[in-house]
Amino acid sequence: MPDDPRVQQLLQELLASDSTPEAVCRSCVELLPVVRERWQQVVRTRAELDAMFPPETDSAPEPLTPHAGDVTFPDVPGYEIEAVLGAGGMGVVFRARHLRLNRVVALKMALAGVYAGASERERFRREAESIAALRHPNVVQIHDVGDTCGKPYFTMEHVEGGTLAEKLAGTPLPVREAAALLANLASAVHAAHTAGIVHRDLKPGNVLLTADGTPKISDFGLARRLSGEAGLTRTGTALGTASYMAPEQVRGAAGPPADVYALGAILYEALTGRPPFRAESAAETVHQLLTQDPVPPARLNGKVPRDLETICLKCLSKEPKRRYATADTLSGDLNRFLRGDTILARPEGRARRAMRAVRRRPTLTVGVTAGALFGALVLAGGLWLLFDRAATDRAVASDLTEIDRHLRDASLTEARAAIERAQARLGRRESPALRRQLHLRLRDCELADRLERINLAASATLDGMGTFEQADKDYDEALREFGIGRYGDDPETVAARVRESKVHLTVLAALDRWSIVARTKKRLDWVVRVADRAEPEPTPWRKEARNPDLRRDRKALLGLLDRANVGTESVALLLAINSGLGLQDRERQIPFLVKVQREHPDDLWANIYAGYALLVAQKPEEAVRYFQAVVSLRPRLSIGHYSLGTALYTMGAHAPARLDEAVVRLRTALEIDPNSGLANFTLLDALVAAKRHDEVISQARIALRYDHQVAQVRAMLGTSLKATGRVEEGFEQLRLAFSLEPGNQYVQNEYRAALSQERRWAELQPVWGKTLEGDRPRHNDWYGYAEICLYLGREDEYRRARKALLARFGTSDSPQVAERTARACLLLASSGDELSETVALADLAARTDRKQAGVLYPYYQFVKGFAEYRQGHFDRAVAIMRGDASGMSGPLPQLVLSMALHRTGKEAEARKAFAAVVLHHEWRENQVNSPDGWIRHVLRREAEKMILPNLTALLDGAQQPRDNDERLALIGVCRFQNRFATLARIYAEAFAVDPKLAEGHRFVAARVAVQTGCGRGVGASSLGEAERSNWRAQARTWLREDLSARAGARNRDFDNVRDGVRQTLTMWRNEPELAGIRDPVEVEKWPPGERADCQNFWAEVNAVLDSTSKPK
Repeated sequence: MPDDPRVQQLLQELLASDSTPEAVCRSCVELLPVVRERWQQVVRTRAELDAMFPPETDSAPEPLTPHAGDVTFPDVPGYEIEAVLGAGGMGVVFRARHLRLNRVVALKMALAGVYAGASERERFRREAESIAALRHPNVVQIHDVGDTCGKPYFTMEHVEGGTLAEKLAGTPLPVREAAALLANLASAVHAAHTAGIVHRDLKPGNVLLTADGTPKISDFGLARRLSGEAGLTRTGTALGTASYMAPEQVRGAAGPPADVYALGAILYEALTGRPPFRAESAAETVHQLLTQDPVPPARLNGKVPRDLETICLKCLSKEPKRRYATADTLSGDLNRFLRGDTILARPEGRARRAMRAVRRRPTLTVGVTAGALFGALVLAGGLWLLFDRAATDRAVASDLTEIDRHLRDASLTEARAAIERAQARLGRRESPALRRQLHLRLRDCELADRLERINLAASATLDGMGTFEQADKDYDEALREFGIGRYGDDPETVAARVRESKVHLTVLAALDRWSIVARTKKRLDWVVRVADRAEPEPTPWRKEARNPDLRRDRKALLGLLDRANVGTESVALLLAINSGLGLQDRERQIPFLVKVQREHPDDLWANIYAGYALLVAQKPEEAVRYFQAVVSLRPRLSIGHYSLGTALYTMGAHAPARLDEAVVRLRTALEIDPNSGLANFTLLDALVAAKRHDEVISQARIALRYDHQVAQVRAMLGTSLKATGRVEEGFEQLRLAFSLEPGNQYVQNEYRAALSQERRWAELQPVWGKTLEGDRPRHNDWYGYAEICLYLGREDEYRRARKALLARFGTSDSPQVAERTARACLLLASSGDELSETVALADLAARTDRKQAGVLYPYYQFVKGFAEYRQGHFDRAVAIMRGDASGMSGPLPQLVLSMALHRTGKEAEARKAFAAVVLHHEWRENQVNSPDGWIRHVLRREAEKMILPNLTALLDGAQQPRDNDERLALIGVCRFQNRFATLARIYAEAFAVDPKLAEGHRFVAARVAVQTGCGRGVGASSLGEAERSNWRAQARTWLREDLSARAGARNRDFDNVRDGVRQTLTMWRNEPELAGIRDPVEVEKWPPGERADCQNFWAEVNAVLDSTSKPK
């Protein structure tokens, strides 16, 4: 009876249906015991398969996303753990920094740690050995192996481009790109096989991509050697991932042909967006693998050429001997395809396919053949078609159930894969009902995709760079196009459609996000009413959260935040409530968003909102952690890299090294989304801040393709062209930028700065005048105009501007406007009503609460002290300048202090204060390009006339300084007028009188001495060559003394000073004023002995610089 052919038929029926042994044996009860026994064996086998192959959600390793604010990483000597990258089958992978080499690596540590058994440790060791044995450009390279506190680890090169699984994400690659990628992988696998290693777990999740897209095979945790090494698993145990596993691997046999099969499966997914077999469970996937043929790739993607399909299907042959003999042969055939040559593989013939069908279903085939022999071919064929159609319909129905589950969970990649599988099952069959169901599911996927794109685009509003208008419009259009409804429709009707949708939770979340960007009260009311009625599980809190009246009540919103159960509520609704609050509630918002993120660490938007809240609050160093989590969650999402780059760029204002990191992240964002105008602009901004002018020029050309901040981009381009010596090209761009947006503050500042640097005063005056035409209420349009008039010596124009400033802004209640206006009006002595109005403005600014004023508090106090000085209250001015105003950056408080001291009769003290301020600040004319710069020179000239009444005689050499203070007091005017010869003598004489002065000023003195030695500046032309040579030698002496001091500091405290030493010496190598003793073209002019000394000096500099880049 066990051999009765009916038993096999009944088992086939059970496999193709949800029936029971009792039901299928109703007409042949005598077979029930055998069928039941066989069926129990099948069920047990399936359970064992499920245990060996857990259900798959993706081929990529699961990303680990710890709490961004509360992470405890393992302590690995010599490494700093920075983040979690993900987890493989055996270990967790960290991003780490090798401290001595300052190199970023991937550090893999055994998950079991100290609890790992001998076999686990051996497998972990074997993975490290497997990688270390390979040297191939498409295999991840290993750096180090170790053990810390009983936890084995090894480090590999860090590959930043994500995995192939993430890149594919259900979307096929271009045909040639897929073929080229697999040719490289096959070459790497051949290298492994040649080294005696079989990977056994090749899949897209184990293929890492570099920034330029180069694939690298990783995760050799299941690899084994071909040299007879004892296995670490039971005999016959299958290891691997079911969707990429060869049939023989299911039985525990895995040699090089299994890797060839896996390469074919990867190629299949690269061509179609899905693996050849993938069911709801691993057991069902294995069943498909063993009993079905893969759908030909060209049926899923019409762009796949026949030759490439042939190569792919040859790799996927059930029988190992029918695959490519080696991975190298596969690589060769792929390269033949890429070159257009004839490939070696040949498509499988019909006879061969028929024979395989007979072997897979012998009983059924024999039955059909017998029927034909008995003259019932038509009837048998009809029955077969009916049975086949019924089985297909059941399979598609099962697919629909799976699709609905994926849609409900917002797992769109899996849903699309299941839809494609169901469509492939149907083939060309007429089945209108099922096809309509699949079409509707596909539309649901498209709706969810569309809403996700709108969510991402709307995220630009988080940092104030975008507007609500477009996002509001996009949500409305999306729901209308997909038949949900549009603004103004009956809320109950629209809500009913939302509830009926297979992606209703996704649509509901989109409605909550829409409520954040709704432009008007009426639109907000409609959106939240729809969301309220669409809620499948209403609660009192959710009803309140979607109450239109409460959404505009600050007190009610704060109450909702306090009562929210962030662990169970929808993240989208939580974020919507938070977004209803204003900036005045930032202290409540940020802790709430951090709490939401901690409860939902793997939610993309929880991390994005927390990061941007901190970024807007000027806390970029905290925001970085949340944006790193976004990158970890979705490595191929542009917004993560863009946001991280923006935070690093913001940090660059105080940590210049961060600018380079920002540029890397922003470039990555653009590799993912090259058409992002915002990312292009921000990258340009970062390059400008980093003064990477050549890159600014090339990036600006790209950014101009997008209609985003065009005038500002042209201004950046103009400034960088000018910085690289292309002055006229730069001005052409600046003029164009100004013509596009004459009111743009950035454009005005850059254009004015450029004109000021080039001393093009004739062009500057009308440019600025144009911005002041008409009755402009904005103070920013006027800021600096009065200052530059006085700086240029145009006192009459200054007085007219002062009157206009007081007329327009004399009654302003803004402390900042009052401070700036008063400071401008105090630059030249006044009296009467003008002075009274100016003093009133200064008093208003000074009364600002210290906490409210923040960093501007010293500036407000300075203008108060300046007003006291102009009123003749010199003692009060001295007290303020030495007190609260002293915290102001720049030389202004000290300049007013020196004049006030002089007015009180303390001339020697005034001279000392003035000497100190000019010694420690920058006075070069070409550095003057802002109101602060113009003001400092206006006050310097006023102080010089007062404190140095004999200034002309001192400059002409007719009179010698009475002391070092009077000598140093001449530095400002000499530097401004490029009196290098006089200035070089001042430094030399001052250092001789007070050697301690040299410690902080040798570098500046050396720059001046080089200029003198090259015959530049006022008075240098009268020097003979011998005297010039002496000054060049003096410059090298001062620099060598400075170099020796820095090298000594490096030796005493290497870790703390090396960055400072490196930064300083790098600046020396780029300082324009040292070109005369550094640049080969300049040095070539000097005698041989001097040339050699110059070369020796820079060799010494380079030696010290190199020593700071190496571990001590």
